[in-house]
Amino acid sequence: MARALCLLHANCQGDALRPLLENSPAFARRFHIRQYVNYTRQGIDPADIGQCALFLYQKLAPKWGDISSGELLQRLPASCQTLEIPNLFFKGYWPFWMRSESINFADSLLENLLERGLAPEQVMALYLRGDPALLGSPADLAACAEDSLAREEEKEAASPVRCAPLLRRFWQEEQLFITVNHPGRKLVCHVADSVLRLLGLGGLPDSVRAAYRHPLEDFWLPIHPAVGKALNLPFAAARRRYPIYQVHLTHRQYVSCYLACRGHNVPDLLTFLQNLSPRSLEARI
Repeated sequence: MARALCLLHANCQGDALRPLLENSPAFARRFHIRQYVNYTRQGIDPADIGQCALFLYQKLAPKWGDISSGELLQRLPASCQTLEIPNLFFKGYWPFWMRSESINFADSLLENLLERGLAPEQVMALYLRGDPALLGSPADLAACAEDSLAREEEKEAASPVRCAPLLRRFWQEEQLFITVNHPGRKLVCHVADSVLRLLGLGGLPDSVRAAYRHPLEDFWLPIHPAVGKALNLPFAAARRRYPIYQVHLTHRQYVSCYLACRGHNVPDLLTFLQNLSPRSLEARI
């Protein structure tokens, strides 16, 4: 029997979810997935819209135009089953993260220190010292995490798949996010399990969960050790080495790479890090 078409309309989190669904036998017997990337504004083939039997989507506001969720939902066949999936984001581990065109994963404190005209060595020393006068008090850092948790709860208030309770329960015990917008395996598996159960397909098999290899685990954004200490995060010690493409870097080494990019006006930090090797790391840091 031919399998029905499932359209997956999501950001990079769809890359993490897709293999869990495709490797779940109950899902794979019924559906084959065609994935469309939402944040690049990739258009969806009208033929796929017409044949879609299951539409898994992250909600996009009307400002996204013809790929907004409201527009797409109206164009689907009446028989199509639709299910909203989360678009997860958590700033609690990285309270200084900010959006910027100057560099990937911009750090507001590092940028502030650089704007003062300090030398990279001074910036590094001040930043790594972890002085509450610069980083904020433990209460300030906890408030940032709480704001991010509350935002996720608000986003999920009317959603069928809910991750916020899991995030609130475990975020301090284990690292649940790889970067601010890349949830780790526990959350991705929870989303997959929830989707399968909502579809009446019995949940995520233990064998699939155990064999899962997260496709986004090649870059873990390091956590400031002072943030880890203030928020009681056992996984954020200064000595921890984070997987970053071909190398494993401490937070200090990562900050050194960040400052090297800023010193040479290189906005593409990720490409810089991808080109690091153990030998080049010794030469640069």
